[in-house]
Amino acid sequence: MRRLSAHGLATLLLAVALAGCSPGTATVSGPVTTVGGLTVERVVSGLDGPTQMIFGPDGRLWVAQLAGDENAGRGEIVAVDLDDGDREVLLDGLIKPTGLAWLDDSLWIATPTAVLRADGQPLAAPRPVVHGLPNNGRSNGTLTPTPDGSLLYETSGRERDGGAVDGSGALWVLDPAEPARRRRIASGLKNAYAHVYDAAGQLWTTEVAEPIGGVAAPDEVNRVDAGGDYGWPACVGRRVPVEAFGGDAVRCRATEPPRVTFEPVGATPTSIVVSPFRNDHFVVALWNADRVVSAPISGGGAVEDLLAGIERPQHLLVDGDGLLVSEHGTGTIWRVRADG
Repeated sequence: MRRLSAHGLATLLLAVALAGCSPGTATVSGPVTTVGGLTVERVVSGLDGPTQMIFGPDGRLWVAQLAGDENAGRGEIVAVDLDDGDREVLLDGLIKPTGLAWLDDSLWIATPTAVLRADGQPLAAPRPVVHGLPNNGRSNGTLTPTPDGSLLYETSGRERDGGAVDGSGALWVLDPAEPARRRRIASGLKNAYAHVYDAAGQLWTTEVAEPIGGVAAPDEVNRVDAGGDYGWPACVGRRVPVEAFGGDAVRCRATEPPRVTFEPVGATPTSIVVSPFRNDHFVVALWNADRVVSAPISGGGAVEDLLAGIERPQHLLVDGDGLLVSEHGTGTIWRVRADG
């Protein structure tokens, strides 16, 4: 491990005028805007391609970051003290770490083709627990502990010979005590990048899609039920068939439709949490749209901006009655709170 000096973790309080129920916006920093009634504070700067963040067992904020080119193998896990700005690199030399979870007194890390485990404090060198995961050249998303103490992860979807590569495009859970006994809980998901359990214990996931077989596929939020088939690659969006991959009306009627959809090739939802501001809404980070939005859990109603103009919002973390938002493009972490 090596300790770093603080890189200007200046705290800048940016008060936003309270606007009651008005949907109007107020400028907070350059092009970044937030809805009226929210206050935004910069709490961390100078990170390098941050991905998932969690609160570690020591109370510090633990952040995975690429630390350079995403495939260069220089990825790091950095602990940040939000009170004094002190930083410490806990692990380095990682390939594209996009997922973090603290579970069973160990740190779990998602990389493109493996789930790693680092034991102890200080952390030992991470070792692969699950490896050889199918991958589409991007990443295998974030990690999420389940209510029963298991670990949830995804395998991104790869197509071959008119179908999905075996084991790809799925959500999986493993028991930390017996990681080899992993089980698939849902299939037909191109890239179930981020996940959350609501207050009732229901699992939800985002879906990062892409055009396939000449069909424009929207990004999605899905309710995940055990054994659910979400259609990809034969069906996309709201049960739209992809004939080139065997999709037809009968096949697609048997799939689970999304609760929320976003514009094709324009959203890229990389994180989802239950909103700390409205418990009947999700907050979703739209990486490619440079926006953080609020969407009703019911699936009805409009998707509304919470934060706009943010450069590649990557991950969301509920912090008490507020929200931490990592900005991948600038290496910044913002804290968002309800004004008053």
